[in-house]
Amino acid sequence: MKCKICGKDSGKFVVCYKHRTTKYKAKCKIHGTTWFIGRQCQKCAELKKPIYEIKNKKDRFGNVINKGHYLYPFLNRLTHKTRAYQRKYIQRISHSSGIYGIFCGTTCLYVGQSVDISTRVQQHKDNFIKAQKQLQGIRIRKKRIALDKVKKKVEFKYYQLAHDYKLSELTFKKLMAVPKLNDDFEYNELLTYAEQAMIDSYKPKFNHIAARPTKK
Repeated sequence: MKCKICGKDSGKFVVCYKHRTTKYKAKCKIHGTTWFIGRQCQKCAELKKPIYEIKNKKDRFGNVINKGHYLYPFLNRLTHKTRAYQRKYIQRISHSSGIYGIFCGTTCLYVGQSVDISTRVQQHKDNFIKAQKQLQGIRIRKKRIALDKVKKKVEFKYYQLAHDYKLSELTFKKLMAVPKLNDDFEYNELLTYAEQAMIDSYKPKFNHIAARPTKK
């Protein structure tokens, strides 16, 4: 293989040893043409870094979480990041906002946030079925094709799920209820802190990036 930067032989690597930490332009499946270091898209690498974490009782901006802070009532849930502590709060899926998890048995597959968990879960099921039908069509035509080569109709995680599991094997659970706050910014921040806490607690198999705000 030729080094992406200098063109010299780099063996099985994208860049040679000299340029292992040098940025170069390449195409990311998610972000298009952007900066890479080695094989890693730097925008993807940034999304993998947790930023919605509470450290030393301070929020991500360095503000102390005291009794007047919007995160204060949820401090225990956001800082006790173990499954043993969190699982006693699991509830049935409903149309409330909060954090949900997709499970197969005791294995956590995915954690997400939503302003309407029940509606979001149905979207997951619909997308799972779309991916499943597409993969079945490929198998019927006896084509052997890697998952990352499939022409995507839904997000990649649904192909991973449909490839490894049946919909009947999956269970959906509300991991943390998040009440609607009057301030939209604080509400979205709380949802995202809660999602990161549940990701850290349950260590889901298919969450490839850290928690970020979403409108779903």
